[in-house]
Amino acid sequence: MPYIYRCRQCRASSAPGTRRQAEDARQEHCDVEHGGLAPDGERIERVPGSTRHPDGRYVSTRAVLVVLLLLALAECTGRIASVAGR
Repeated sequence: MPYIYRCRQCRASSAPGTRRQAEDARQEHCDVEHGGLAPDGERIERVPGSTRHPDGRYVSTRAVLVVLLLLALAECTGRIASVAGR
C-alpha cells in the first residue's frame, strides 16, 4: 500500500512508497527544511485510490470482454430461435 509524506507549509510531497520510505522522507525534509522541527499540518497519508494489491482496484478487461461476448452470443441464439420458431 503506497504512502506519501506531505508538508502543508512547503506544499511539498514525497514520491509514493512504503510507510517506512514516507517516514524517512519526512525526517529528511524536517531536518533540511525546518531545522529538525515538525511543521504544522504535516502528515503521512495513504495514496488516494490505492488498495492493498495494485491490480485490485480494476476490473479485468478480459472478464468484461468475455461477458460481452456471451451476451452477444445469447442475443444471436435468441434471434435465431425466434426466426426458426415461426
